[in-house]
Amino acid sequence: MTTAADHQIVPRQSSPLPELRAADRGVAESLESVLADNTRRTYTTQWRSFTGWCDEVGLRSLPAEPLTVARYLAARAGSGASIATIRLATSAISKAHEWAKLESPCRDPGVRASLKGWGRRLAKPQRQSGALTADVLAVIRLTAVQPRKRGRGFETPEQAAERGKFDVALVAALSDAGLRRSEAAALIWGGVQRWDDGSGRITVIRSKTDAEAQGAVVAITPAAMEALAAIRPAGVGGGEKVFRLSESQIARRVKAIAQAAGLEDWEYFSGHSGRVGMARRMAQNGAPTHEIERQGRWKQGGGMVGRYTRGETAGSALRYL
Repeated sequence: MTTAADHQIVPRQSSPLPELRAADRGVAESLESVLADNTRRTYTTQWRSFTGWCDEVGLRSLPAEPLTVARYLAARAGSGASIATIRLATSAISKAHEWAKLESPCRDPGVRASLKGWGRRLAKPQRQSGALTADVLAVIRLTAVQPRKRGRGFETPEQAAERGKFDVALVAALSDAGLRRSEAAALIWGGVQRWDDGSGRITVIRSKTDAEAQGAVVAITPAAMEALAAIRPAGVGGGEKVFRLSESQIARRVKAIAQAAGLEDWEYFSGHSGRVGMARRMAQNGAPTHEIERQGRWKQGGGMVGRYTRGETAGSALRYL
C-alpha cells in the first residue's frame, strides 16, 4: 500500500548522480568517467527534468516507483517529446538508480510495456543527417571560395580564399575520417601525419566508443591531406588544435557550408554529416561492412552502418532483378 512517505518530495539534484555516501563517491566518479562527455550531459539534462517533474507533482524521484516513471513518460509524450527523447529519459532514470545501487524502476514490466506502447504510437522515420558524399564534397570545393556576406558587406577575395580553404579542409577531414564533431574539435596537429603516397593518417585520441582512450588511427585521402596542409600555420606546435572550433561551432559551420553551396536540404547537414557521408562513400565503392565499421570506429555488428547505407546496399538486389 502506498503511503504519504512514499510520495515525499525529493530536492532536485544538480547531477545525474544522487547523493551518495562518502565511501561511494570514488566508485561513482569512476562510473561517471566511463561515459562520453555528451552522454553525461544528456543524462544530466534528462535526470534534472525528471526530478523537477517529481517536485511539481509531489512524487519521489529516488528511489522512484514504477508508476511514477510510467506517469512521467506519459507526461513527456503528452508534451510532444519524441520516442527517442522518452527512451533517453528512461535510460537516465535507470542509470541514476544503478549508480545509487538501487533497483531500477525501469525494469518493471509495466514501465517496459509503457515504453513499448509509446514506441508504437510515436515512432516516425528518423530523418538522417545530410551526407558529405563525394558529390557533395565536389560541389563544396567548387563553391567554397565564392565571396559570402560578411557583416553589412561581403568578403574580399582574399578573405573568401582563406575561409574557403578552411571549409574544404573541415568537410574533407570529417568525411574521410568519419569524425564525430567532438573528435574534430579535439584533433591536434600532432595527430595528423602525411604518408609517402600523399595520403594521411589521423589519430583519434578518444571517441564515444573508446572510453579507455586507447586511440585509433584512420586513413584519409591525398585530397583531404592536401586540404589540411593548406590551412596548417607555419611553425605550429603539435599540441595545437587543428580547427580551433567547439563542437557546436563545427555543427553550425557544416550547416552554413552546405547552405552556401546551394545544397538541397542543407538544413539537415550537421556535425554528424561526415560520418554518414563516409559510410555511404565506402559502401558505394564496395567496402565490406567490417571495413566501414573500423574506419568509423563503430562497434562491430552494432547496426549503424546498415542504417546509414541502406540505400546503397539495397541496390545489390538489382543484379537479380
